[in-house]
Amino acid sequence: MAGKQLFIVTGATGGFGSAILRQINLLYGEDAVIIACGRNKPKLDDVTKGFAAGVKHISVDFAERQGLKERCQAIFDLAAGETFSAAYLYNNHGLASDVTRLAQDFDDSAEIEDYFFLNLTSFQVLTAVFLKNFSGVPHTCVNISSKCAVVAFPSMSLYCTGKAARLMLYKCLAAENPEVKVLNYSPGLMLTTMTENFHNTVAVDSTKKTFQAFKEGNLYVDTDESAKKMLVIVKEGSFTSGEQIDFHDC
Repeated sequence: MAGKQLFIVTGATGGFGSAILRQINLLYGEDAVIIACGRNKPKLDDVTKGFAAGVKHISVDFAERQGLKERCQAIFDLAAGETFSAAYLYNNHGLASDVTRLAQDFDDSAEIEDYFFLNLTSFQVLTAVFLKNFSGVPHTCVNISSKCAVVAFPSMSLYCTGKAARLMLYKCLAAENPEVKVLNYSPGLMLTTMTENFHNTVAVDSTKKTFQAFKEGNLYVDTDESAKKMLVIVKEGSFTSGEQIDFHDC
Protein backbone atom coordinates (compact mmCIF):
# COMPACT_ATOMS: atom_id res chain seq x y z
CA MET A 1 0.00 0.00 0.00
CA ALA A 2 1.61 3.27 -1.15
CA GLY A 3 1.74 6.40 1.01
CA LYS A 4 1.97 6.99 4.73
CA GLN A 5 -0.49 5.29 7.04
CA LEU A 6 -2.07 6.91 10.08
CA PHE A 7 -2.33 5.13 13.44
CA ILE A 8 -4.28 6.58 16.36
CA VAL A 9 -3.57 4.79 19.64
CA THR A 10 -5.38 5.61 22.87
CA GLY A 11 -4.10 4.50 26.25
CA ALA A 12 -0.72 4.82 24.60
CA THR A 13 1.41 4.99 27.73
CA GLY A 14 0.02 1.89 29.40
CA GLY A 15 1.70 -1.49 29.20
CA PHE A 16 -0.10 -2.73 26.10
CA GLY A 17 -0.44 0.75 24.60
CA SER A 18 3.32 1.25 24.68
CA ALA A 19 3.78 -2.16 23.04
CA ILE A 20 1.41 -1.15 20.24
CA LEU A 21 3.52 1.95 19.58
CA ARG A 22 6.75 -0.06 19.45
CA GLN A 23 5.32 -2.65 17.11
CA ILE A 24 3.83 -0.06 14.73
CA ASN A 25 7.28 1.47 14.46
CA LEU A 26 8.91 -1.92 13.83
CA LEU A 27 6.38 -3.01 11.21
CA TYR A 28 5.87 0.28 9.36
CA GLY A 29 8.81 2.53 10.23
CA GLU A 30 8.87 5.84 8.40
CA ASP A 31 5.71 4.90 6.48
CA ALA A 32 3.72 5.40 9.71
CA VAL A 33 2.40 8.50 11.40
CA ILE A 34 1.29 7.80 14.98
CA ILE A 35 -1.04 9.96 17.05
CA ALA A 36 -0.47 8.74 20.59
CA CYS A 37 -3.09 9.65 23.18
CA GLY A 38 -1.67 9.40 26.68
CA ARG A 39 -1.24 11.61 29.73
CA ASN A 40 2.30 10.59 30.64
CA LYS A 41 4.33 12.66 28.18
CA PRO A 42 7.77 11.79 29.67
CA LYS A 43 6.97 8.06 29.39
CA LEU A 44 5.71 8.51 25.84
CA ASP A 45 8.90 10.37 24.90
CA ASP A 46 10.96 7.53 26.36
CA VAL A 47 8.97 4.82 24.52
CA THR A 48 9.13 6.59 21.16
CA LYS A 49 12.74 7.78 21.35
CA GLY A 50 14.51 6.86 18.13
CA PHE A 51 11.35 5.89 16.26
CA ALA A 52 11.50 6.04 12.48
CA ALA A 53 7.74 6.63 12.50
CA GLY A 54 6.44 10.13 12.96
CA VAL A 55 4.85 10.63 16.38
CA LYS A 56 2.36 13.25 17.52
CA HIS A 57 1.25 13.40 21.15
CA ILE A 58 -1.98 14.62 22.68
CA SER A 59 -3.36 14.35 26.21
CA VAL A 60 -7.09 13.65 26.22
CA ASP A 61 -9.43 13.41 29.21
CA PHE A 62 -11.94 10.76 28.14
CA ALA A 63 -13.69 10.85 31.52
CA GLU A 64 -14.92 14.46 31.30
CA ARG A 65 -18.40 14.71 29.79
CA GLN A 66 -18.37 18.35 28.73
CA GLY A 67 -16.76 18.84 25.32
CA LEU A 68 -15.88 15.19 24.70
CA LYS A 69 -16.75 15.29 21.01
CA GLU A 70 -14.58 18.37 20.50
CA ARG A 71 -11.66 16.78 22.36
CA CYS A 72 -11.95 13.71 20.16
CA GLN A 73 -11.93 15.89 17.05
CA ALA A 74 -8.79 17.62 18.32
CA ILE A 75 -6.99 14.26 18.10
CA PHE A 76 -7.65 13.97 14.38
CA ASP A 77 -6.99 17.65 13.77
CA LEU A 78 -3.32 16.86 14.46
CA ALA A 79 -3.25 15.16 11.05
CA ALA A 80 -5.39 17.71 9.21
CA GLY A 81 -4.15 18.56 5.75
CA GLU A 82 -2.00 15.43 5.48
CA THR A 83 -2.66 12.65 2.97
CA PHE A 84 -2.78 9.02 4.06
CA SER A 85 -3.36 5.72 2.31
CA ALA A 86 -5.12 4.22 5.36
CA ALA A 87 -6.24 5.21 8.86
CA TYR A 88 -6.31 2.90 11.89
CA LEU A 89 -7.89 3.50 15.30
CA TYR A 90 -6.59 1.34 18.15
CA ASN A 91 -9.13 1.96 20.89
CA ASN A 92 -7.19 1.00 24.02
CA HIS A 93 -8.13 3.55 26.68
CA GLY A 94 -10.16 2.64 29.73
CA LEU A 95 -10.12 2.16 33.47
CA ALA A 96 -10.10 -1.05 35.46
CA SER A 97 -13.14 -1.62 37.66
CA ASP A 98 -13.20 -2.04 41.43
CA VAL A 99 -12.69 -5.79 41.90
CA THR A 100 -13.02 -5.71 45.68
CA ARG A 101 -16.84 -5.73 45.34
CA LEU A 102 -19.46 -8.00 43.80
CA ALA A 103 -22.18 -7.05 41.32
CA GLN A 104 -24.79 -6.56 44.06
CA ASP A 105 -22.53 -4.08 45.85
CA PHE A 106 -22.65 -1.45 43.08
CA ASP A 107 -25.63 0.71 44.01
CA ASP A 108 -24.25 4.21 43.44
CA SER A 109 -25.66 5.34 40.09
CA ALA A 110 -23.13 8.17 39.76
CA GLU A 111 -20.21 5.76 40.21
CA ILE A 112 -21.66 3.36 37.64
CA GLU A 113 -22.36 6.15 35.14
CA ASP A 114 -18.83 7.52 35.51
CA TYR A 115 -17.33 4.10 34.90
CA PHE A 116 -19.33 3.42 31.75
CA PHE A 117 -18.89 6.95 30.44
CA LEU A 118 -15.13 6.46 30.35
CA ASN A 119 -15.13 2.84 29.27
CA LEU A 120 -18.03 2.81 26.82
CA THR A 121 -19.46 6.23 25.96
CA SER A 122 -16.11 7.85 25.17
CA PHE A 123 -15.15 4.70 23.22
CA GLN A 124 -18.26 5.13 21.05
CA VAL A 125 -17.85 8.90 20.57
CA LEU A 126 -14.18 8.52 19.57
CA THR A 127 -15.07 5.84 17.03
CA ALA A 128 -17.88 7.92 15.54
CA VAL A 129 -15.69 11.02 15.21
CA PHE A 130 -12.85 8.95 13.70
CA LEU A 131 -15.14 7.64 10.95
CA LYS A 132 -16.16 11.20 10.04
CA ASN A 133 -12.53 12.13 9.36
CA PHE A 134 -10.15 11.24 6.51
CA SER A 135 -12.78 10.94 3.79
CA GLY A 136 -11.96 8.53 0.98
CA VAL A 137 -9.36 6.69 3.04
CA PRO A 138 -9.86 3.06 4.18
CA HIS A 139 -10.70 2.99 7.90
CA THR A 140 -9.92 0.22 10.37
CA CYS A 141 -11.25 0.22 13.94
CA VAL A 142 -9.68 -2.06 16.54
CA ASN A 143 -11.18 -2.64 19.96
CA ILE A 144 -8.71 -3.93 22.54
CA SER A 145 -11.06 -6.50 23.98
CA SER A 146 -10.72 -9.28 26.53
CA LYS A 147 -11.84 -12.76 27.39
CA CYS A 148 -13.92 -10.91 29.96
CA ALA A 149 -16.14 -9.79 27.07
CA VAL A 150 -17.42 -13.34 26.65
CA VAL A 151 -16.77 -15.05 30.01
CA ALA A 152 -18.11 -13.98 33.41
CA PHE A 153 -15.42 -13.62 36.08
CA PRO A 154 -16.68 -13.17 39.66
CA SER A 155 -15.56 -9.84 41.22
CA MET A 156 -15.21 -8.27 37.76
CA SER A 157 -18.83 -7.42 36.93
CA LEU A 158 -18.37 -3.84 35.73
CA TYR A 159 -15.22 -4.70 33.80
CA CYS A 160 -16.84 -7.70 32.08
CA THR A 161 -19.98 -5.71 31.30
CA GLY A 162 -18.01 -2.86 29.75
CA LYS A 163 -15.92 -5.23 27.64
CA ALA A 164 -19.04 -7.13 26.49
CA ALA A 165 -20.72 -3.88 25.48
CA ARG A 166 -17.69 -2.71 23.51
CA LEU A 167 -17.55 -6.05 21.72
CA MET A 168 -21.20 -5.90 20.67
CA LEU A 169 -20.88 -2.25 19.67
CA TYR A 170 -18.10 -3.12 17.24
CA LYS A 171 -19.99 -6.13 15.94
CA CYS A 172 -22.87 -3.78 15.10
CA LEU A 173 -20.45 -1.28 13.59
CA ALA A 174 -19.11 -3.98 11.28
CA ALA A 175 -22.62 -5.12 10.28
CA GLU A 176 -23.66 -1.56 9.48
CA ASN A 177 -20.48 -0.54 7.66
CA PRO A 178 -19.09 -3.25 5.36
CA GLU A 179 -16.57 -0.76 3.96
CA VAL A 180 -14.95 -0.39 7.42
CA LYS A 181 -12.66 -3.11 8.76
CA VAL A 182 -13.49 -3.85 12.39
CA LEU A 183 -11.56 -6.11 14.75
CA ASN A 184 -12.12 -7.05 18.37
CA TYR A 185 -8.75 -8.31 19.59
CA SER A 186 -8.32 -10.06 22.93
CA PRO A 187 -4.59 -9.78 23.71
CA GLY A 188 -4.42 -12.46 26.38
CA LEU A 189 -3.68 -11.99 30.06
CA MET A 190 -0.63 -9.75 30.33
CA LEU A 191 1.36 -8.62 33.35
CA THR A 192 0.47 -4.94 33.55
CA THR A 193 -0.35 -2.48 36.32
CA MET A 194 -4.02 -3.37 35.88
CA THR A 195 -3.54 -7.12 36.24
CA GLU A 196 -1.21 -6.62 39.21
CA ASN A 197 -4.01 -4.64 40.85
CA PHE A 198 -6.51 -7.39 40.06
CA HIS A 199 -4.13 -10.01 41.45
CA ASN A 200 -3.78 -8.16 44.75
CA THR A 201 -7.34 -6.96 45.36
CA VAL A 202 -9.87 -9.27 43.66
CA ALA A 203 -12.52 -10.40 46.16
CA VAL A 204 -13.56 -13.85 44.94
CA ASP A 205 -11.13 -16.73 45.49
CA SER A 206 -11.79 -18.47 42.16
CA THR A 207 -10.82 -15.36 40.21
CA LYS A 208 -7.86 -14.68 42.50
CA LYS A 209 -6.60 -18.22 41.92
CA THR A 210 -6.75 -17.66 38.15
CA PHE A 211 -4.44 -14.64 38.43
CA GLN A 212 -2.18 -16.44 40.90
CA ALA A 213 -1.83 -19.45 38.59
CA PHE A 214 -0.78 -17.21 35.71
CA LYS A 215 1.77 -15.40 37.86
CA GLU A 216 3.22 -18.49 39.52
CA GLY A 217 3.35 -20.40 36.25
CA ASN A 218 4.83 -17.47 34.33
CA LEU A 219 1.94 -17.78 31.88
CA TYR A 220 1.36 -14.10 31.23
CA VAL A 221 1.47 -13.09 27.57
CA ASP A 222 4.29 -10.77 26.56
CA THR A 223 2.82 -7.37 25.65
CA ASP A 224 5.02 -6.87 22.59
CA GLU A 225 4.39 -10.37 21.30
CA SER A 226 0.65 -9.84 21.53
CA ALA A 227 0.79 -6.37 19.98
CA LYS A 228 2.84 -7.69 17.06
CA LYS A 229 0.37 -10.53 16.45
CA MET A 230 -2.53 -8.05 16.46
CA LEU A 231 -0.83 -5.69 14.02
CA VAL A 232 0.03 -8.54 11.66
CA ILE A 233 -3.60 -9.71 11.72
CA VAL A 234 -4.77 -6.21 10.85
CA LYS A 235 -2.10 -5.73 8.18
CA GLU A 236 -2.94 -9.02 6.47
CA GLY A 237 -6.64 -8.16 6.66
CA SER A 238 -7.91 -11.73 6.32
CA PHE A 239 -10.13 -11.64 9.42
CA THR A 240 -13.92 -11.41 9.31
CA SER A 241 -14.91 -7.85 10.14
CA GLY A 242 -16.52 -7.61 13.58
CA GLU A 243 -15.23 -10.90 14.94
CA GLN A 244 -13.30 -11.32 18.16
CA ILE A 245 -9.87 -12.92 17.82
CA ASP A 246 -7.99 -14.10 20.90
CA PHE A 247 -4.20 -14.15 21.09
CA HIS A 248 -4.28 -17.85 21.97
CA ASP A 249 -6.47 -18.77 18.98
CA CYS A 250 -4.24 -17.50 16.19
